[in-house]
Formats: sequence, structure tokens, C-alpha cells
Amino acid sequence: MYILYALLGAIMASVGTIAAKAGLKGIDSNLLTSLRGIFMAVIVTVAALSFGKLTTSGISLLTPRNWFFITLSALGGALSWIFFYQALAGGPTVAVTVIDRLSLVFTALLALFVLSEGITLQAGIGLLLVTLGTLLVAVPYQTFIALFK
Repeated sequence: MYILYALLGAIMASVGTIAAKAGLKGIDSNLLTSLRGIFMAVIVTVAALSFGKLTTSGISLLTPRNWFFITLSALGGALSWIFFYQALAGGPTVAVTVIDRLSLVFTALLALFVLSEGITLQAGIGLLLVTLGTLLVAVPYQTFIALFK
């Protein structure tokens, strides 16, 4: 089931990016990011309430360690949005999105070093291909060729 959810998440991220790029015309990227965050907080809160997951008893079970990582996750997510939409406001949609997806590679490396999760040979090759694909899509042809001279 996680594969279906991951694919749906990827599709929705793509829809969100295209809608944001279209909506960035004539407004500041930080304003868009802020309003997007507010709308998303409302949507996620309504979803959590409707599924019975946002309860005072659930919140009271959170430890200081939980709160620390929730805060760190929120900080990383918020800064990611700020930088992504700033880049999207000034750059081509495909290049910005592909560079942003290098988060796959960074996440795998952080999982390896911080969480001690392994990377198989197959996954390592895939991550290398993601990196190469990013270079091929995001770096202008002349600059890319100059790297090999």
C-alpha cells in the first residue's frame, strides 16, 4: 500500500508545483509559500480530526524527544518550501524540480549516516543515476560539456 501512497504523493507534489508556478506570476514567492502553508495546515488538521488522529490524549503522549524532531522536521520542511518557491519564481520549472529531487540522494545519505540504514548496491546505482539525471536535465548543455574538457 505504501507504493500507492508514495505515487499519489508524487502526483500531488507535481500538481502543487505546476499550480504554484502558474500562481507565482505577479506575486512574491514568500507570500505564496506562506499562504500555501496556512491552507495546508487547515487541510491536514481537518484530515487528522476526521480520522480521529488529532486528540488531546495523543498530543499528551508526545515526549520532549518527539517535540524536538517534530520541530526539526517542520523547520526543514518550511525552509525547503521557501528555497524551492524562491527558485521556482526565477527558474525553469523542470530544472528547479529536478534539482529539488536531489533530496532523494541527500535523504539516502542522511539515512545511512544518521539512522544507520544501509544502501544496497542496487540503490547506490539508482542514486548515482538520479544524480546523473539531475545534471543532464538541470545543467545547460554548454556548461555540462565544459565539465568534461
